[in-house]
Amino acid sequence: MINTESEVFSLTCGQRYLVYRIEANPDSGKPLQRVYRLNKDFNYMAFCKAFHHIVASHPALRLQLLNVKGEWKQYFPDQKINVPQIKVRGIFRLFSSIYTELLISDEIKKAFDLRSESPIKAKIFKANGQNILSLCVDHLAVDGISFNLLERTLLNTYQQVLNGFSLSDTPSESFFKYLYKEVEQEKFERDNLLYWQQHLKGSLLKMNYHVENLYVPANTFKCHLIGPSFATFINFCQTNNCSIFTVLIAIQLLMLSDIGKLDDIILSIPVSNRASAEEESIIGNLFMPLYVSFPIISDEPILQFLFRIRVCILNALLHKQYDFPSLAQFINNESRKMRRKIIFNKECNLITDDNPMVYPNVLFAERLDNNLNKSLKIPKSSFNIDAVRTESVLDIDIIWDHTTWPITNSDMESKFGSTLQTIYAM
Repeated sequence: MINTESEVFSLTCGQRYLVYRIEANPDSGKPLQRVYRLNKDFNYMAFCKAFHHIVASHPALRLQLLNVKGEWKQYFPDQKINVPQIKVRGIFRLFSSIYTELLISDEIKKAFDLRSESPIKAKIFKANGQNILSLCVDHLAVDGISFNLLERTLLNTYQQVLNGFSLSDTPSESFFKYLYKEVEQEKFERDNLLYWQQHLKGSLLKMNYHVENLYVPANTFKCHLIGPSFATFINFCQTNNCSIFTVLIAIQLLMLSDIGKLDDIILSIPVSNRASAEEESIIGNLFMPLYVSFPIISDEPILQFLFRIRVCILNALLHKQYDFPSLAQFINNESRKMRRKIIFNKECNLITDDNPMVYPNVLFAERLDNNLNKSLKIPKSSFNIDAVRTESVLDIDIIWDHTTWPITNSDMESKFGSTLQTIYAM
Protein backbone atom coordinates (compact mmCIF):
# COMPACT_ATOMS: atom_id res chain seq x y z
CA MET A 1 0.00 0.00 0.00
CA ILE A 2 1.21 3.50 -0.85
CA ASN A 3 1.88 5.58 2.28
CA THR A 4 0.55 9.04 1.42
CA GLU A 5 -1.06 10.39 4.60
CA SER A 6 1.56 13.08 5.16
CA GLU A 7 3.05 13.36 1.67
CA VAL A 8 2.92 16.75 -0.07
CA PHE A 9 2.48 16.86 -3.86
CA SER A 10 2.92 19.53 -6.50
CA LEU A 11 -0.22 20.65 -8.31
CA THR A 12 -0.94 18.90 -11.59
CA CYS A 13 -0.76 20.81 -14.88
CA GLY A 14 -4.53 21.13 -14.92
CA GLN A 15 -4.67 22.35 -11.33
CA ARG A 16 -2.03 24.99 -12.08
CA TYR A 17 -4.22 26.18 -14.95
CA LEU A 18 -7.21 26.44 -12.59
CA VAL A 19 -5.27 28.33 -9.93
CA TYR A 20 -4.06 30.79 -12.58
CA ARG A 21 -7.61 31.29 -13.87
CA ILE A 22 -9.10 31.68 -10.38
CA GLU A 23 -6.45 34.20 -9.32
CA ALA A 24 -7.21 36.22 -12.48
CA ASN A 25 -10.98 35.93 -11.97
CA PRO A 26 -11.96 34.92 -8.41
CA ASP A 27 -15.61 34.37 -9.41
CA SER A 28 -14.52 31.39 -11.52
CA GLY A 29 -13.41 29.67 -8.31
CA LYS A 30 -16.95 29.26 -6.98
CA PRO A 31 -17.71 25.59 -6.39
CA LEU A 32 -19.45 23.23 -8.78
CA GLN A 33 -22.93 22.36 -7.53
CA ARG A 34 -25.54 19.70 -8.20
CA VAL A 35 -28.94 19.73 -6.53
CA TYR A 36 -31.22 16.72 -6.11
CA ARG A 37 -34.66 15.97 -4.75
CA LEU A 38 -34.12 12.83 -2.70
CA ASN A 39 -36.27 9.72 -2.70
CA LYS A 40 -39.27 9.81 -0.36
CA ASP A 41 -37.81 6.88 1.63
CA PHE A 42 -34.49 8.71 2.12
CA ASN A 43 -32.42 7.36 5.04
CA TYR A 44 -30.26 10.13 6.50
CA MET A 45 -28.01 7.85 8.59
CA ALA A 46 -27.31 5.55 5.61
CA PHE A 47 -26.50 8.58 3.47
CA CYS A 48 -24.01 9.94 6.03
CA LYS A 49 -22.30 6.56 6.29
CA ALA A 50 -22.01 6.31 2.50
CA PHE A 51 -20.79 9.92 2.19
CA HIS A 52 -18.11 9.52 4.87
CA HIS A 53 -16.90 6.26 3.30
CA ILE A 54 -16.55 7.91 -0.13
CA VAL A 55 -14.58 10.86 1.28
CA ALA A 56 -12.28 8.44 3.11
CA SER A 57 -11.80 6.30 -0.01
CA HIS A 58 -11.07 9.07 -2.54
CA PRO A 59 -8.14 11.35 -1.58
CA ALA A 60 -9.10 14.23 -3.91
CA LEU A 61 -12.21 14.79 -1.77
CA ARG A 62 -9.86 15.57 1.16
CA LEU A 63 -7.57 17.91 -0.79
CA GLN A 64 -5.92 20.71 1.19
CA LEU A 65 -3.63 23.45 -0.13
CA LEU A 66 -0.33 24.49 1.41
CA ASN A 67 1.83 27.40 0.29
CA VAL A 68 5.49 26.38 0.28
CA LYS A 69 7.87 29.24 -0.54
CA GLY A 70 5.32 30.92 -2.79
CA GLU A 71 4.26 27.71 -4.56
CA TRP A 72 0.96 25.93 -3.97
CA LYS A 73 1.20 22.29 -2.92
CA GLN A 74 -1.50 19.78 -2.04
CA TYR A 75 -1.91 17.09 0.59
CA PHE A 76 -4.76 14.81 1.66
CA PRO A 77 -5.28 14.50 5.44
CA ASP A 78 -8.04 12.42 7.00
CA GLN A 79 -11.29 14.35 7.32
CA LYS A 80 -14.78 13.62 8.58
CA ILE A 81 -17.19 16.07 7.00
CA ASN A 82 -20.55 16.69 8.64
CA VAL A 83 -23.74 16.60 6.55
CA PRO A 84 -26.09 19.13 8.17
CA GLN A 85 -29.87 18.98 7.82
CA ILE A 86 -31.61 22.35 7.56
CA LYS A 87 -35.35 22.53 8.29
CA VAL A 88 -36.87 25.31 6.17
CA ARG A 89 -40.08 26.70 7.61
CA GLY A 90 -42.42 29.14 5.92
CA ILE A 91 -45.96 30.37 6.36
CA PHE A 92 -46.88 29.16 2.91
CA ARG A 93 -45.48 26.35 0.74
CA LEU A 94 -44.51 28.85 -1.98
CA PHE A 95 -42.51 31.03 0.43
CA SER A 96 -40.82 27.94 1.83
CA SER A 97 -39.82 26.80 -1.70
CA ILE A 98 -38.48 30.24 -2.63
CA TYR A 99 -36.48 30.46 0.59
CA THR A 100 -35.07 26.98 -0.02
CA GLU A 101 -33.88 28.02 -3.48
CA LEU A 102 -32.19 31.08 -1.97
CA LEU A 103 -30.44 28.96 0.65
CA ILE A 104 -29.26 26.52 -2.04
CA SER A 105 -27.89 29.34 -4.21
CA ASP A 106 -26.01 30.70 -1.18
CA GLU A 107 -23.98 27.46 -1.10
CA ILE A 108 -21.94 28.53 -4.15
CA LYS A 109 -21.62 32.26 -3.51
CA LYS A 110 -18.16 31.88 -2.00
CA ALA A 111 -15.17 29.79 -3.10
CA PHE A 112 -13.80 27.22 -0.67
CA ASP A 113 -10.58 28.16 1.14
CA LEU A 114 -8.70 24.89 0.70
CA ARG A 115 -6.06 25.91 3.21
CA SER A 116 -8.61 25.20 5.94
CA GLU A 117 -11.86 24.01 4.34
CA SER A 118 -12.79 20.70 2.76
CA PRO A 119 -13.20 20.59 -1.04
CA ILE A 120 -16.65 18.95 -0.77
CA LYS A 121 -19.79 20.04 1.04
CA ALA A 122 -23.14 18.27 1.31
CA LYS A 123 -26.19 19.88 2.89
CA ILE A 124 -29.77 18.60 3.08
CA PHE A 125 -32.69 21.03 3.15
CA LYS A 126 -35.99 19.72 4.51
CA ALA A 127 -38.87 21.72 3.07
CA ASN A 128 -42.53 21.00 2.28
CA GLY A 129 -42.13 17.32 3.18
CA GLN A 130 -39.18 16.87 0.81
CA ASN A 131 -35.43 16.40 1.25
CA ILE A 132 -33.28 18.48 -1.12
CA LEU A 133 -29.55 17.72 -1.37
CA SER A 134 -27.03 20.39 -2.33
CA LEU A 135 -23.69 18.79 -3.27
CA CYS A 136 -20.80 21.20 -3.87
CA VAL A 137 -17.20 20.44 -4.84
CA ASP A 138 -14.16 22.56 -5.56
CA HIS A 139 -12.81 22.73 -9.12
CA LEU A 140 -9.33 21.69 -7.97
CA ALA A 141 -10.72 18.45 -6.54
CA VAL A 142 -13.29 17.31 -9.12
CA ASP A 143 -13.89 17.83 -12.85
CA GLY A 144 -17.08 17.14 -14.81
CA ILE A 145 -16.27 13.48 -15.43
CA SER A 146 -15.43 12.99 -11.76
CA PHE A 147 -18.68 14.61 -10.63
CA ASN A 148 -20.55 11.98 -12.64
CA LEU A 149 -18.43 9.29 -10.98
CA LEU A 150 -19.03 10.81 -7.54
CA GLU A 151 -22.78 10.86 -8.17
CA ARG A 152 -22.86 7.18 -9.19
CA THR A 153 -20.51 6.13 -6.37
CA LEU A 154 -22.72 7.89 -3.85
CA LEU A 155 -25.78 6.06 -5.18
CA ASN A 156 -24.07 2.65 -5.22
CA THR A 157 -22.53 3.03 -1.75
CA TYR A 158 -25.84 4.23 -0.30
CA GLN A 159 -27.51 1.13 -1.79
CA GLN A 160 -24.83 -1.10 -0.22
CA VAL A 161 -25.40 0.47 3.19
CA LEU A 162 -29.16 0.02 2.90
CA ASN A 163 -28.65 -3.65 1.98
CA GLY A 164 -26.36 -4.21 4.95
CA PHE A 165 -23.27 -4.96 2.87
CA SER A 166 -19.85 -4.29 4.38
CA LEU A 167 -17.83 -1.45 2.82
CA SER A 168 -14.19 -1.87 1.84
CA ASP A 169 -11.65 -0.40 4.26
CA THR A 170 -8.99 -0.08 1.55
CA PRO A 171 -8.82 3.41 -0.01
CA SER A 172 -8.18 3.77 -3.72
CA GLU A 173 -4.51 4.17 -4.73
CA SER A 174 -5.28 5.09 -8.35
CA PHE A 175 -5.23 8.83 -7.67
CA PHE A 176 -1.78 8.76 -6.07
CA LYS A 177 -0.44 6.64 -8.92
CA TYR A 178 -1.69 9.34 -11.26
CA LEU A 179 0.04 12.07 -9.22
CA TYR A 180 3.32 10.13 -9.32
CA LYS A 181 2.95 9.81 -13.10
CA GLU A 182 2.50 13.58 -13.41
CA VAL A 183 5.67 14.12 -11.39
CA GLU A 184 7.55 11.76 -13.72
CA GLN A 185 6.31 13.68 -16.77
CA GLU A 186 7.43 17.08 -15.48
CA LYS A 187 10.67 16.57 -17.46
CA PHE A 188 8.68 17.09 -20.70
CA GLU A 189 7.11 20.40 -19.68
CA ARG A 190 9.85 22.72 -20.96
CA ASP A 191 9.94 21.26 -24.49
CA ASN A 192 6.14 21.08 -24.61
CA LEU A 193 5.89 24.74 -23.60
CA LEU A 194 8.14 25.66 -26.54
CA TYR A 195 5.85 23.64 -28.82
CA TRP A 196 2.77 25.60 -27.69
CA GLN A 197 4.52 28.94 -27.99
CA GLN A 198 5.47 28.19 -31.59
CA HIS A 199 2.09 26.63 -32.36
CA LEU A 200 0.13 29.68 -31.19
CA LYS A 201 2.45 32.54 -32.11
CA GLY A 202 1.28 33.00 -35.71
CA SER A 203 -2.39 32.46 -34.92
CA LEU A 204 -2.42 35.14 -32.22
CA LEU A 205 -1.85 37.76 -34.92
CA LYS A 206 -5.08 36.73 -36.69
CA MET A 207 -7.40 36.42 -33.70
CA ASN A 208 -10.67 38.27 -33.35
CA TYR A 209 -9.87 40.49 -30.37
CA HIS A 210 -12.26 41.78 -27.72
CA VAL A 211 -11.02 44.20 -25.10
CA GLU A 212 -13.98 43.53 -22.78
CA ASN A 213 -13.79 40.64 -20.35
CA LEU A 214 -17.48 40.71 -19.44
CA TYR A 215 -20.12 38.09 -18.78
CA VAL A 216 -23.18 38.26 -21.00
CA PRO A 217 -26.46 36.29 -21.29
CA ALA A 218 -25.99 33.09 -23.27
CA ASN A 219 -27.89 31.90 -26.29
CA THR A 220 -28.30 28.11 -26.40
CA PHE A 221 -29.27 25.54 -28.99
CA LYS A 222 -29.78 21.88 -28.06
CA CYS A 223 -29.60 18.98 -30.50
CA HIS A 224 -30.65 15.47 -29.47
CA LEU A 225 -29.38 12.79 -31.86
CA ILE A 226 -31.16 9.52 -31.20
CA GLY A 227 -32.41 6.59 -33.26
CA PRO A 228 -31.77 6.99 -37.03
CA SER A 229 -30.01 10.38 -36.65
CA PHE A 230 -27.62 8.92 -34.05
CA ALA A 231 -27.01 5.83 -36.22
CA THR A 232 -26.24 8.03 -39.25
CA PHE A 233 -23.74 10.10 -37.26
CA ILE A 234 -21.96 7.05 -35.82
CA ASN A 235 -21.92 5.30 -39.20
CA PHE A 236 -20.30 8.34 -40.81
CA CYS A 237 -17.57 8.38 -38.14
CA GLN A 238 -16.87 4.66 -38.47
CA THR A 239 -16.93 4.66 -42.29
CA ASN A 240 -14.49 7.55 -42.49
CA ASN A 241 -12.25 6.45 -39.60
CA CYS A 242 -12.79 9.58 -37.54
CA SER A 243 -13.96 10.10 -33.98
CA ILE A 244 -17.14 11.81 -32.81
CA PHE A 245 -14.94 14.52 -31.32
CA THR A 246 -13.23 15.19 -34.67
CA VAL A 247 -16.61 15.68 -36.37
CA LEU A 248 -17.83 17.99 -33.59
CA ILE A 249 -14.72 20.14 -33.97
CA ALA A 250 -15.24 20.21 -37.73
CA ILE A 251 -18.82 21.41 -37.24
CA GLN A 252 -17.71 24.13 -34.83
CA LEU A 253 -14.87 25.33 -37.08
CA LEU A 254 -17.08 25.48 -40.18
CA MET A 255 -19.79 27.41 -38.34
CA LEU A 256 -17.30 29.86 -36.79
CA SER A 257 -15.63 30.38 -40.15
CA ASP A 258 -18.98 31.08 -41.80
CA ILE A 259 -20.54 33.25 -39.09
CA GLY A 260 -17.39 35.15 -38.10
CA LYS A 261 -15.52 35.10 -41.44
CA LEU A 262 -12.45 33.67 -39.69
CA ASP A 263 -9.55 31.89 -41.39
CA ASP A 264 -7.63 30.82 -38.26
CA ILE A 265 -9.45 29.65 -35.15
CA ILE A 266 -8.05 28.71 -31.74
CA LEU A 267 -10.22 26.24 -29.84
CA SER A 268 -9.89 25.21 -26.23
CA ILE A 269 -10.01 21.42 -26.04
CA PRO A 270 -10.29 20.00 -22.49
CA VAL A 271 -8.42 16.69 -22.19
CA SER A 272 -9.57 14.20 -19.54
CA ASN A 273 -6.05 12.72 -18.99
CA ARG A 274 -7.60 9.31 -18.28
CA ALA A 275 -5.39 7.04 -20.34
CA SER A 276 -6.09 3.70 -18.63
CA ALA A 277 -9.03 1.76 -17.23
CA GLU A 278 -7.72 2.41 -13.70
CA GLU A 279 -7.63 6.17 -14.31
CA GLU A 280 -11.17 6.11 -15.71
CA SER A 281 -12.43 5.40 -12.18
CA ILE A 282 -10.54 8.20 -10.40
CA ILE A 283 -12.60 10.80 -8.59
CA GLY A 284 -10.33 13.84 -8.96
CA ASN A 285 -9.59 16.71 -11.29
CA LEU A 286 -7.32 15.34 -14.03
CA PHE A 287 -8.33 17.58 -16.93
CA MET A 288 -5.98 19.85 -18.88
CA PRO A 289 -6.99 22.45 -21.49
CA LEU A 290 -5.17 22.49 -24.83
CA TYR A 291 -5.39 25.58 -27.05
CA VAL A 292 -5.21 24.31 -30.60
CA SER A 293 -4.95 26.46 -33.71
CA PHE A 294 -6.91 25.35 -36.77
CA PRO A 295 -6.26 27.28 -40.01
CA ILE A 296 -9.30 27.27 -42.31
CA ILE A 297 -8.46 26.45 -45.93
CA SER A 298 -11.03 27.57 -48.48
CA ASP A 299 -12.64 24.77 -50.56
CA GLU A 300 -10.68 22.06 -48.73
CA PRO A 301 -12.31 18.63 -49.25
CA ILE A 302 -14.17 17.52 -46.12
CA LEU A 303 -12.27 14.25 -45.70
CA GLN A 304 -8.95 16.10 -45.94
CA PHE A 305 -10.27 18.67 -43.44
CA LEU A 306 -11.25 15.90 -41.00
CA PHE A 307 -7.85 14.22 -41.40
CA ARG A 308 -6.07 17.52 -40.72
CA ILE A 309 -8.16 18.09 -37.58
CA ARG A 310 -7.26 14.61 -36.34
CA VAL A 311 -3.55 15.26 -36.90
CA CYS A 312 -3.79 18.58 -35.03
CA ILE A 313 -5.49 16.89 -32.08
CA LEU A 314 -2.94 14.06 -31.95
CA ASN A 315 -0.04 16.55 -32.01
CA ALA A 316 -1.71 18.50 -29.21
CA LEU A 317 -2.12 15.36 -27.11
CA LEU A 318 1.56 14.51 -27.55
CA HIS A 319 2.42 17.84 -25.89
CA LYS A 320 -0.34 17.99 -23.26
CA GLN A 321 2.05 18.16 -20.29
CA TYR A 322 2.96 21.85 -20.02
CA ASP A 323 2.85 24.70 -17.53
CA PHE A 324 -0.14 26.90 -18.39
CA PRO A 325 0.93 29.96 -16.31
CA SER A 326 4.17 30.09 -18.35
CA LEU A 327 2.19 29.88 -21.61
CA ALA A 328 -0.17 32.59 -20.32
CA GLN A 329 2.82 34.83 -19.61
CA PHE A 330 4.00 34.32 -23.20
CA ILE A 331 0.53 35.15 -24.55
CA ASN A 332 0.31 38.26 -22.34
CA ASN A 333 3.70 39.42 -23.63
CA GLU A 334 2.47 39.00 -27.22
CA SER A 335 -0.70 40.86 -26.26
CA ARG A 336 1.29 43.81 -24.92
CA LYS A 337 3.38 43.96 -28.10
CA MET A 338 0.18 44.24 -30.15
CA ARG A 339 -1.51 46.48 -27.57
CA ARG A 340 -4.55 44.21 -27.63
CA LYS A 341 -6.12 41.85 -25.14
CA ILE A 342 -6.19 38.21 -26.19
CA ILE A 343 -9.14 36.16 -24.93
CA PHE A 344 -9.73 32.45 -25.62
CA ASN A 345 -13.47 31.85 -25.43
CA LYS A 346 -14.17 29.07 -27.91
CA GLU A 347 -14.33 25.53 -26.57
CA CYS A 348 -15.30 22.06 -27.79
CA ASN A 349 -15.94 19.45 -25.14
CA LEU A 350 -17.17 15.85 -25.37
CA ILE A 351 -17.92 13.53 -22.44
CA THR A 352 -18.62 9.86 -23.05
CA ASP A 353 -20.94 8.44 -20.40
CA ASP A 354 -21.73 4.76 -20.93
CA ASN A 355 -23.58 4.53 -17.63
CA PRO A 356 -25.70 7.68 -17.27
CA MET A 357 -27.66 8.26 -14.10
CA VAL A 358 -31.29 7.16 -14.35
CA TYR A 359 -33.94 8.97 -12.29
CA PRO A 360 -35.72 8.17 -10.07
CA ASN A 361 -33.57 5.68 -8.18
CA VAL A 362 -33.19 4.48 -4.61
CA LEU A 363 -31.47 7.75 -3.57
CA PHE A 364 -32.23 10.50 -6.09
CA ALA A 365 -35.78 11.23 -7.21
CA GLU A 366 -34.63 13.86 -9.70
CA ARG A 367 -31.87 16.34 -10.41
CA LEU A 368 -32.92 19.95 -9.94
CA ASP A 369 -29.94 22.22 -10.66
CA ASN A 370 -30.67 22.48 -14.39
CA ASN A 371 -34.03 24.03 -13.48
CA LEU A 372 -32.56 26.31 -10.83
CA ASN A 373 -29.95 27.85 -13.17
CA LYS A 374 -32.46 29.75 -15.27
CA SER A 375 -30.19 32.52 -16.55
CA LEU A 376 -26.87 31.23 -17.92
CA LYS A 377 -24.12 33.81 -18.37
CA ILE A 378 -20.91 33.25 -20.32
CA PRO A 379 -17.75 35.26 -21.07
CA LYS A 380 -18.17 37.71 -23.92
CA SER A 381 -17.19 36.33 -27.37
CA SER A 382 -17.83 32.71 -26.26
CA PHE A 383 -18.86 30.07 -28.78
CA ASN A 384 -18.82 26.61 -27.20
CA ILE A 385 -19.96 23.12 -28.05
CA ASP A 386 -20.63 20.79 -25.11
CA ALA A 387 -21.62 17.23 -26.01
CA VAL A 388 -22.43 14.09 -24.05
CA ARG A 389 -22.42 10.72 -25.76
CA THR A 390 -24.14 7.68 -24.24
CA GLU A 391 -24.62 4.24 -25.76
CA SER A 392 -27.51 5.37 -27.94
CA VAL A 393 -27.72 9.17 -27.75
CA LEU A 394 -25.56 12.18 -28.60
CA ASP A 395 -26.67 15.39 -26.88
CA ILE A 396 -25.08 18.53 -28.31
CA ASP A 397 -25.37 21.98 -26.71
CA ILE A 398 -24.17 25.04 -28.60
CA ILE A 399 -23.72 28.05 -26.32
CA TRP A 400 -22.76 31.44 -27.71
CA ASP A 401 -22.61 35.18 -27.11
CA HIS A 402 -25.17 36.73 -29.47
CA THR A 403 -23.50 40.16 -29.36
CA THR A 404 -20.33 38.71 -30.90
CA TRP A 405 -21.89 35.99 -33.05
CA PRO A 406 -25.13 37.58 -34.34
CA ILE A 407 -27.23 34.50 -35.00
CA THR A 408 -30.64 33.66 -33.54
CA ASN A 409 -31.56 30.34 -31.95
CA SER A 410 -33.70 29.31 -34.93
CA ASP A 411 -30.96 30.29 -37.37
CA MET A 412 -28.45 28.31 -35.29
CA GLU A 413 -30.63 25.23 -35.65
CA SER A 414 -30.64 25.71 -39.42
CA LYS A 415 -26.90 26.46 -39.51
CA PHE A 416 -26.07 23.35 -37.47
CA GLY A 417 -28.24 21.15 -39.68
CA SER A 418 -26.80 22.47 -42.94
CA THR A 419 -23.22 22.17 -41.64
CA LEU A 420 -23.79 18.57 -40.60
CA GLN A 421 -25.25 17.77 -44.02
CA THR A 422 -22.24 19.41 -45.71
CA ILE A 423 -19.97 17.05 -43.78
CA TYR A 424 -22.10 14.03 -44.61
CA ALA A 425 -22.14 14.95 -48.32
CA MET A 426 -18.30 15.29 -48.41
